[in-house]
Amino acid sequence: MGNANDRDLCFLIRFVEGIEGKSYATNLGERLSPFYPKDARIPMSPEHPGIKLSALIGNERSMLIASSAFKEAIQKHCTNEIEYLPFTLHDHRNRPYSDDYFIINPIGTFDCLDLEASDISWSTKAPKKILRIRKYVLDRAKMQNAPQLFRVDGDPSEYVIGRELAREMYDRKLTNIRWTELRFSDEPKT
Repeated sequence: MGNANDRDLCFLIRFVEGIEGKSYATNLGERLSPFYPKDARIPMSPEHPGIKLSALIGNERSMLIASSAFKEAIQKHCTNEIEYLPFTLHDHRNRPYSDDYFIINPIGTFDCLDLEASDISWSTKAPKKILRIRKYVLDRAKMQNAPQLFRVDGDPSEYVIGRELAREMYDRKLTNIRWTELRFSDEPKT
């Protein structure tokens, strides 16, 4: 998530101090709030010396770590269950740097893919278990009632953002957001 190649940008490797073992929850769409500390803090990573902040802070855990402006855009367009978990970002010297950020954790997944048109590797031991998705192709019928932000069923570490929310993010000039437009299965291949 985010641009790991811009050395000026803050890029996080670490997780919330004290609950590092629960970081898996943010990759699976499971609730983190029962374990979340009131005084949550995440330190900047010595491996990444950048301190420039952006609307979305890049990280290697595929989490949405976002500013209050990013959070407000999501809240404006999303009615599905999402945790907004505040924390204080600490700099490389372990001093408070910003308290304007949240872990944004959409709960659960949404069935959105055309399984035939997508490029998916399936488990041989559990035939209905997805091992990897190389190409995501959306099913238009499944997307009729899709929320504006959700996790992909079968690959919960991946997020899908709807057009309304994407336009809001663009209009607000939110930074460090990288996305790929997904094709619907009833559209021609490009």
